[in-house]
Amino acid sequence: MKKIFALNILLTVCVTLFAQKSDYSIEYENCQVGVFNPQWETSHTLNPNKYEHITGYFREELAKTILDAVKSKRIRIYDIRKRELNLDTVINRIILFEQQQGTTLTKQNALDYIIPYISAYDFEEAVTYRFSSLSIEKKVLAYCPYIVHYKSFAEDENDTVRMPLFWIFPKDSTVENFVLQNKNAKPSDKTKQTLVSDTVLHIPDTVLSVLKLKYPVKMPFTSNIVEQTQSKQLHVYRSDGSEFKSSREIDGLFVLKRTILVYNDMTGTDTLIDTYSDIIAEDISAVRVAENWQINPVNLEIIKKVQYFLPLYDYDDQTYAQIGFRIINKKQ
Repeated sequence: MKKIFALNILLTVCVTLFAQKSDYSIEYENCQVGVFNPQWETSHTLNPNKYEHITGYFREELAKTILDAVKSKRIRIYDIRKRELNLDTVINRIILFEQQQGTTLTKQNALDYIIPYISAYDFEEAVTYRFSSLSIEKKVLAYCPYIVHYKSFAEDENDTVRMPLFWIFPKDSTVENFVLQNKNAKPSDKTKQTLVSDTVLHIPDTVLSVLKLKYPVKMPFTSNIVEQTQSKQLHVYRSDGSEFKSSREIDGLFVLKRTILVYNDMTGTDTLIDTYSDIIAEDISAVRVAENWQINPVNLEIIKKVQYFLPLYDYDDQTYAQIGFRIINKKQ
């Protein structure tokens, strides 16, 4: 009897674990995020309501928080292969890089000078895609800040020059964690963990990035987007926050209208013709994620709160087009 009871419990646990596993997937993603739009900030030629980014104050406060911890050596820094870096080595690289841009720096002012120019980040993240609730969660595992200089404000990627500074692994880069792992650490080392600010920097500005969907996430996630939206199980929203409610509006979201130029052999003229095609789950290839950030000054952990995401389909070989609705993250 006890064996049967134990077997039933084991089967229940296995079924539960399988059900949980089938409902979500955790993928490890790499992405680069630019955190401001220099053209709007300097010339005010773009509408800030259409370009969501970290504005100057919060961008610089984020950079200051990181560099303060690095300068005071509360945080250990690494290269991309996780070999520890010496701060002097990083400063020498900054001086050489800025010299190539026409600016002469010293070791004393190099780190302060680059604060306004730290405006892009490489991230390694664990991204959780929940299929049934259609929500996305992120856990930052490591990141690398970049110095970015814009020669002008063209859209061309070649119009910028950038340099990676160092990698930070928040889980194990603090002096506190180093001391806990090192039994031979001096007492003075153990007190360094108290010499930190207890104020977490919250960044309310919205940061946009793109996640390309791939196996095994793509089809369960995109199929649920289409099915739950069309069956009105999922609430979807416009950019102004209002909700799509009528079935006609929702059905229209998945119809792609294109205007093409057709040559008529009979008349010898070109005619504009409207064509219509359905957007199906297989067409959705990526999502644009909107998130808020905060950084813990103790271990420099960046926490990302996903607010909403937008389904994207391939417009051509190089760019995405956006389906016209937002999905609010239900986990927030």
